[in-house]
Amino acid sequence: MEEQKTFDAEKFMKHVLNKKDLANEIINIFFEDLNMFMGVIRSATESGDYVTLRKSAHRLKGSSINVSAEKLSALFLKLEMIGKTNTIVGANAVLDDIFTEIEHFKTAISLWKASSH
Repeated sequence: MEEQKTFDAEKFMKHVLNKKDLANEIINIFFEDLNMFMGVIRSATESGDYVTLRKSAHRLKGSSINVSAEKLSALFLKLEMIGKTNTIVGANAVLDDIFTEIEHFKTAISLWKASSH
């Protein structure tokens, strides 16, 4: 099995038909979603709301797939699976990994934008 990438630029550009404007728009929407739902996830984790945790993680898993953020998608899947067990046990450890991976993704996007202009 292939190793998951922080950002698969080649796959992403195929997904957006090599349209740079569309790519940037989708990335911007992703970051808006990410900012909003990470707050929701943090609140859900603090309050023990596993239903909201599961639904928000599911949403961000799909968003991550759309921007070819493979590692983030896998981490959100982990978080979603925790919520499906009707608990939040283990969510904080996954959240730590997610925050780390978000920083890696931001760096990868910056490098990609710099190299493709």
